Amino acid sequence: MEMERMRALFSVEEELDHGGQAIVYKVVRKCDGQPFACKSIRVTEYKEDELEDLNPDDFPDGGLLEEAEMEIRALSKGKGESGVVQLVDVFRDDDYYHIIMELCECSLKDLLQDRTRLSEHEAAMVIESVARTVSRMHDLGVVHRDIKVGNILLGFGESLFDNIKLADFGTSWVSKGTDMRMRGQVGTDRYVAPEVVASIHEYDERVDVWGVGIVLYEILSGKLAFEGVRSRDVPRRLSHWEDLAVSSLDWTDVSDGARDLILQLLHLDPRRRLPIHEVENHPWVVKHSGSQVPDNRSLEEEQHSKRMVFEQPHHGLKRRRGEEEEEEEDFIAKKLQHLGVDRAWQVVH
Repeated sequence: MEMERMRALFSVEEELDHGGQAIVYKVVRKCDGQPFACKSIRVTEYKEDELEDLNPDDFPDGGLLEEAEMEIRALSKGKGESGVVQLVDVFRDDDYYHIIMELCECSLKDLLQDRTRLSEHEAAMVIESVARTVSRMHDLGVVHRDIKVGNILLGFGESLFDNIKLADFGTSWVSKGTDMRMRGQVGTDRYVAPEVVASIHEYDERVDVWGVGIVLYEILSGKLAFEGVRSRDVPRRLSHWEDLAVSSLDWTDVSDGARDLILQLLHLDPRRRLPIHEVENHPWVVKHSGSQVPDNRSLEEEQHSKRMVFEQPHHGLKRRRGEEEEEEEDFIAKKLQHLGVDRAWQVVH
């Protein structure tokens, strides 16, 4: 019955992306042609015959029922919040949750692959918006726990930076009351707060402050934080430090005001971090986030970024990929089809 309703409402256009936790499709609402994103999360484990003769590392993980339901709860809490990607509908079949959401033009990660780094004005707009959204979600009892450039979405208005949204709440934590303490080693190595690694102890919502600080450093410097250290080794290295050494990051392209804010966000002791609701009042943010009249060069750069990151054949936009990446994705897509992952969508074609 539920999948019949989905078939009646939406049609599948194309696969946009797939990773460790989900496959993302572009779908179109039949009644008005409006495009949306659909995140399909495998909630059951793969059967042996599905994995026969294939490398399981090539496929999205199975058995993610808890993660899928946590994401749905978090998005439901964020309903109506302008800085959170909006939940449109949810469907469930035997093996998957299908989460229908707003469709963005690109992620901050996509933009950085073309631009390397942002101007101070752009970075201040991004961080002001993200910090305000994180603060609001904390008030609603939701801790994201995986804030990174790939989970910040752009392009919901005429400009890339008109309406910036936080997405991917699959590793989030939703409180059942006022207690914001939690456990569990989740997140992305290069962005995860050091106290998460030492998860024999409880931690709280201030893990998101650390993620915001890493994002701000990355978009201003054009470099990964702790460059030269393997991603998987970053949390272990940080866990042995008493405080963050200023020399551990490259500040070449970062102004003094921005550096001050970043260092306040990246205290290893979470009790010393700048509260997330105070970020928008930091002097650097106030100075650079205000309205500016874009010059011709700024407009040209933004239009160039849109063209380079995406092509626009129909509704929405399609990510630009290199030939090698396309070949790899085609290879994996064929394997996914062999596994029967596309069965989840046959009912809506």
